[in-house]
Amino acid sequence: MRIRGYAPGTPCWSELRSADPDRSVEFYGELFDWKPVHLGAEGDLDFHLRSAAVAGLAPTVAPHQPSAWLTYLSSADLAGTVASATQAGGRTLQPPTDRAGRGVAALLADPQGAAFGLWQRGTFAGAQVASEPGASCWNELACRDVAQATGFYGAVFGWITRASIYSDNEGYREWLHDSREVAGLIEMGALYPPEVPAHWRTTFEVDDCEQTVSRCVEHGGQVAFGPFDAGPGVYAQLVDPLGAAFGVIALIPEFRSPLA
Repeated sequence: MRIRGYAPGTPCWSELRSADPDRSVEFYGELFDWKPVHLGAEGDLDFHLRSAAVAGLAPTVAPHQPSAWLTYLSSADLAGTVASATQAGGRTLQPPTDRAGRGVAALLADPQGAAFGLWQRGTFAGAQVASEPGASCWNELACRDVAQATGFYGAVFGWITRASIYSDNEGYREWLHDSREVAGLIEMGALYPPEVPAHWRTTFEVDDCEQTVSRCVEHGGQVAFGPFDAGPGVYAQLVDPLGAAFGVIALIPEFRSPLA
């Protein structure tokens, strides 16, 4: 589905921070048929699905920094959003930075350390296609203190939570912004080793979850867990060859978006 803009306070872009961009380009090209489009700025590139930007890639900024997927939230007033996040107990990891006219970005961490980006659009609003196979369809926060997360994101973005009406996981919740589901929230329980920090993660839609899992392993990735029936579809969490975790889901027909 083609996307032309994002409301403030909603996920708008997913970017892979990679310790080996060439390896990442190879892996995700094989997995999702993404094509790299280089931007000419410090190794940054867009992944394209057909002719539309679907996700981004940027090199990690420090030696030995692990590769990871980063969720960006749209902001109409980036400086104001950064100030609100700081007041609510977050911290700035990277101050507002112009991205060659495409937009202004900042990198923050919430009070539990989960990193996320902010994006104020310039010539580029965010992912140009979403909610179809090969594109992102969902972002979620995994954390250990749901009450603290609810307070922080509520103060910064006006989000509220509710028990999920879609997932079979009793502890799963959805974030709502202006009565619209925008992301997920899951409490990290015993299945998560204590050393795993709070984190945002991205899920990509696929046609066939089992085939995608097999292709991931074939090209050097790993399976964290799944596939399993998650309610809206068959889900698995995967790890790319450089250690970046992400989800894939083959949605049941009721949740698929018509292509536009």
